[in-house]
Amino acid sequence: MTGMTYAIIIFALLFFLIFFGVPIAYSIELSVVGFLLITGLKPMIIIPQKMEIGMDTFVYLAIPLFTFAGYLMEQGGLSERLVDCVEKLFGWIPGSMGTITIICCLFFAALTGSGPATVAAIGALMIPTMTSNGYTKTEAAGLLAAGGALGPIVPPSIAMIVYATTMGLSVPTMFMAAMVPGIVLGLLFIITNTILFVRKGIKPEHKHYTAKELLHSVWRALGVIFLPVLVLGGIYGGIFTPTEAATVAAVYALILGLAYRQLTVEKLINAMKKTVTTSAMVVFIVGASNAFGTILAAANIPKTIANALLPYLSNKVVYLLLLVVLLLLVGCVMETVSSIVILAPILIPIGIELGLDGMHLGILFSVTLIVGFITPPFGLNLFTSAATSEVSFAEVVKGVAPYLIASLIFVLMIAFIPQISLTLPALLGM
Repeated sequence: MTGMTYAIIIFALLFFLIFFGVPIAYSIELSVVGFLLITGLKPMIIIPQKMEIGMDTFVYLAIPLFTFAGYLMEQGGLSERLVDCVEKLFGWIPGSMGTITIICCLFFAALTGSGPATVAAIGALMIPTMTSNGYTKTEAAGLLAAGGALGPIVPPSIAMIVYATTMGLSVPTMFMAAMVPGIVLGLLFIITNTILFVRKGIKPEHKHYTAKELLHSVWRALGVIFLPVLVLGGIYGGIFTPTEAATVAAVYALILGLAYRQLTVEKLINAMKKTVTTSAMVVFIVGASNAFGTILAAANIPKTIANALLPYLSNKVVYLLLLVVLLLLVGCVMETVSSIVILAPILIPIGIELGLDGMHLGILFSVTLIVGFITPPFGLNLFTSAATSEVSFAEVVKGVAPYLIASLIFVLMIAFIPQISLTLPALLGM
């Protein structure tokens, strides 16, 4: 059988299983087992092995730790103080809770380097807040899934490091090239959120607060506001790694909840239970996805698809469009780092030969794969958000649709306006 036949078999199995309501992790496992049985490939032992390797990664330890910190903030009354402060300062802006969620996703994802970790951690804090401020669970879950895709774009980004290393580019230069695209995508999400909120006809309450009331709300939330300063300052100051920062965040949230005398033993146990449930689901999906990506690579499916497209890559416009389509498809079914290592050396030299800038292509390559996190039917952030928000996968897809459209517009902007990614490095002389 050819690699293209393998691709048709495995994707058909996945679509069939998900269509009949089988959870994504089990769908991936079953489709891989069925694929190996049908094609006669022997090394079925690699499935549990690759799942274990995929889950046994130090970076992913940030998932339960940041999730625990989020639930501690919820149970210990820290989120209530933060929300009260934000409402008093920015409550007059339509969709302010959604905007705050996007900004929080931007910061947290930049710390963890993981979209699923961000979705799980921020969801524990912001989903109840958004639903109590006019958002449906569908809208909140969709916004959360989209926000989780921001972090791997804004430096420090594991995807950017891997791409730069694989293609022989400067990591600091690539970080600078990714800065403006990350901010622009965040602004597009904020604009989309605001438009959707205004169209619902929900008008924010125009309450007037005295300076004393505003200062009091800031003082009450000061301990919570200091948390991102502590975490970000520690990371950028070289004091601890992002995963260690997750531990600091959890310990800090625990101490603060006890200091405010709102975190009881019962609430602490409840936070632990929620953390175990959410984290186990997320990490299991990550492990299953790792095994799935290994099978795809072993069957040469990505290379076969890429080689099938080579005859059509005759000019810049066609090349960029086909590259975007291919990477969106790959990004929603394969782990980003594996996709970069397998496909970048095959596809990027073609673009360079056509006269395109290597750094520009690097940003487009990485960002498009990351947008695959929220591209149905297999986007990892979608399933993580469904579990975190306790809604169905179909509802998350419905909620994320406007943000996915904004993301696709943004990808095309990067593809055809290279100055978005190249201007900042040029100004800094990099």
